[in-house]
Amino acid sequence: MKNTLLILGTACAVFGGVFFGAPLMADSVSSNSAPQTTDAVEAEAEETATDWRRTQLKPHQSMLAAESKLLPTGVKSILNTSGSLKHGQYLWEDEGIAEGELTIWVDLTRQLVSVFRGGHEIGTAVIVYGAEEKASPTGTFPIMRRVRDYHSRSYDAPMPYSLFITNDGVALHGSPMAPDKATHGCIGLPLEFARMLFDAASRGDVVEIVRSDIDRPKA
Repeated sequence: MKNTLLILGTACAVFGGVFFGAPLMADSVSSNSAPQTTDAVEAEAEETATDWRRTQLKPHQSMLAAESKLLPTGVKSILNTSGSLKHGQYLWEDEGIAEGELTIWVDLTRQLVSVFRGGHEIGTAVIVYGAEEKASPTGTFPIMRRVRDYHSRSYDAPMPYSLFITNDGVALHGSPMAPDKATHGCIGLPLEFARMLFDAASRGDVVEIVRSDIDRPKA
């Protein structure tokens, strides 16, 4: 596992105190490169200005991350963060990412949700999830239905922006966020993140809930 983390890089994202990945060093420019035109320099500057938001993964890096369940198969880029995200914090950056297949990746080990469009991560947040007596399920789940303003009758609790993935009521939804919070099996998301995910997701989009093969760092 250490080799996987080293290959992914050095210091891209830390979620709930768990090291995830890193920005990759850009390839050095050859001294024999042809002089760039003004237009080319401006285009490169514009590209560099947007590249800081995400790290492009090479195929072998993506493959190793998928083998350890850190990422779904075929990821092309991940968002960069500068330090740990706390409960209630999130990133959402889909500018410049074309429409494509949406995949929602939930890692219970790292307490993390990641949203991918066409292989590019467009959102990520720390989650809350089911306590031991009502654990969140793992596996592959298509979104069965979407309810923007749902209220649970079983628990008399609001579940805004619900994306239901099981017949017995497990959903991804907006939820109070704190380290000591837990759900009755659902995946709780920061409210604004839940709204953006609800607007981006459709029935049939796939939710993968996994436990990654990574040991949590000792405090």
